[in-house]
Amino acid sequence: MKSLQLLVMFLIAASSANCQQAELHINNRSDRSMEIKIMRSEGNGRGSIHSRMTIYPNSNGVKYFSTTGFYFLKIRASRSGRPDVFSKGDPFRVYVGSDGYDVLTITYSIEESSLDPLSGETISKSEFDKDF
Repeated sequence: MKSLQLLVMFLIAASSANCQQAELHINNRSDRSMEIKIMRSEGNGRGSIHSRMTIYPNSNGVKYFSTTGFYFLKIRASRSGRPDVFSKGDPFRVYVGSDGYDVLTITYSIEESSLDPLSGETISKSEFDKDF
């Protein structure tokens, strides 16, 4: 009976250690809706779709990651009466381990002007539409 209790306690402790998740907080401080593709980086500038999210103007969003890896974002920023703006961000690392996990925050703030409003590499709509 005692060995069964010890086994159950060990399994509970082990499973709670594996339940840690890294967090990516995205703050949209603009008047544009942002369609965001979170891409898992596979090297050579290529990636595969990890997840998608939409963040409305002046709102926030959170995505959780259960495994360590490299990721990058593809973003479409839309506003009625304005052309869409597309961007591809630089790769970033997400860490999830037995000793902790990352909590990352990205804030977008777009001022409407004739200049490119997003930092990072500007991409075309067709590049944004690719899930790889």
